[in-house]
Amino acid sequence: VSFYSRIRGICFYIVTGVVAIPLFLLMVMVHPLVLLFDRYRRRFQHLVAKIWASASIYCFCKIEFEGLENLPAPDLPAVYVSNHQSFLDIYTLLTLGRTFKFISKRAIFLIPVIGWAMFIMGLIPLRRMDNKSQL
Repeated sequence: VSFYSRIRGICFYIVTGVVAIPLFLLMVMVHPLVLLFDRYRRRFQHLVAKIWASASIYCFCKIEFEGLENLPAPDLPAVYVSNHQSFLDIYTLLTLGRTFKFISKRAIFLIPVIGWAMFIMGLIPLRRMDNKSQL
């Protein structure tokens, strides 16, 4: 890995952290209202996550979506299956601008700020070795 790639990676994580903290605090402050008025979909929390993902990757890569016309309307239920090639898949899905729930291994939910935000968004933790959790 080149020196330039390492510096760029470090900058990416710094930008991600700097953007995540104030947005997470916003999510926490608004969360009681979200639970009161939008308990299941949590659209505001997803909007904040979209802003976070977009701001985090804006300077580092350009995302282009193809075939959006093939997706159902944003308010219709759908199942999206991601091949999950890298951690950037999460950023890409969040910038899509749709409210969705995804499944993640339980350990990720323990990561400060990012994992806590996932919990607030109502995402689904999975214990990989627990058959009940996998149902």
